Amino acid sequence: EHLKNLYTLMHHYIREKEDIRRGGGGVYSPGLRDNAQDARNHLFALLKEIPGKEAYLALIELGRLHPEPSSRPWMVHHAKTKAELDADLTPWTIRQTLEFQTAIERTPANHRELFELAEMRFLDLKDNLEHGDSSIANILIKGATKETDMRKYIGDLLRDGAQGRYAIPQEEELADNKRMDLRLHGMGFDAPVPVELKLAEKWSGPELFERLENQLCGDYLRDNRSNRGLFVLVYCGEKSSWELPETRMKVDFTGLVEALQAYWVVISSKFPGVDDISVIGIDLTLRAK
Repeated sequence: EHLKNLYTLMHHYIREKEDIRRGGGGVYSPGLRDNAQDARNHLFALLKEIPGKEAYLALIELGRLHPEPSSRPWMVHHAKTKAELDADLTPWTIRQTLEFQTAIERTPANHRELFELAEMRFLDLKDNLEHGDSSIANILIKGATKETDMRKYIGDLLRDGAQGRYAIPQEEELADNKRMDLRLHGMGFDAPVPVELKLAEKWSGPELFERLENQLCGDYLRDNRSNRGLFVLVYCGEKSSWELPETRMKVDFTGLVEALQAYWVVISSKFPGVDDISVIGIDLTLRAK
């Protein structure tokens, strides 16, 4: 943020259109103007080399507000290149490769891999409850009527399937006495993945949007060790529609999940320290029918 502001400020006083072009001019002795424009350009070189979302957002903003309009497409190009580099997976270790060969899974080595494993666990759970021959969706609809009951069931299921790849402590308490629904901890690194779990019928549409933004993004992910989280909704069929906060449009459960995921994209720039949020909806009524 500071590099971007300083770079923009220098452009107001060291304008590109007044730059000295030295290419192909042979040997020269740099003067004050050469040093000034080199210093300005060096700030941009530093900015584009910083990994992570905050630098990406800074480049996107330069793509909109660069003092020299002709440079704006170039800023967007650099932002896209940075996004591609940041999206690259880290190389697997030999141990992870061998483990995947036998178990079709690997032990996470960092926060991003732990988040991806947590997401896959919930997608597996979703598929089993919605379509599995041994689904206990009917039992959960009748028995898990409170969020605490659903959290206990899902937490126990995730612990049983951990296979030593992660741990889930019981009801972790934060510094402000708040208790997180679930949080996955990796083995050998300190970068937990928080999970916010909601029974969809217990909440209105605006309340769920507010919980996604303020509770998960603004509260549970304010710790700089964590920059990815899961927002999980479980639907038991007691409510048929939810009102979206901005448009007042009524949507069903599938539409609600899609709208929440889209809302994260909208508010993503407000949270430069949060890289990704995955919204997963589990519809227990599909198998119950």
